[in-house]
Amino acid sequence: MGKIILVLSLLTSCALAELKWASSYDAALAQAKKEKKNVMVMLSREECPACEYMNDVVFEEKAVENEVLKNFVPVHLDIHKDFLPEGLGYIGTPTFHFLDAKGKKIGRHDGAANIPTFMGILGKYKK
Repeated sequence: MGKIILVLSLLTSCALAELKWASSYDAALAQAKKEKKNVMVMLSREECPACEYMNDVVFEEKAVENEVLKNFVPVHLDIHKDFLPEGLGYIGTPTFHFLDAKGKKIGRHDGAANIPTFMGILGKYKK
């Protein structure tokens, strides 16, 4: 019985472990200003294996989720569907732009990264 409860609690915690993305770029900036955080913009596209890896593996890691939510307001923009603000370019996807609450770029990372590498990237650009 104890094993069943453990498995169910693990499944529940995995299902609840989801990064809360801002609804838009402007909403992310407003929230960042209010919460005194930086913004993490993820540029991606449909059917991008590296983007799927970030979403399905890296952002599902509780330590990554906690670090992002503690220090950043994350916003996800699809390069084919969403308006991309000036200066947020890309070569491929995913591309991550790190901005202060006023929208000033403080860093960029091109491509996917494993969990330890991405944790290091987040550490570089947090407030």
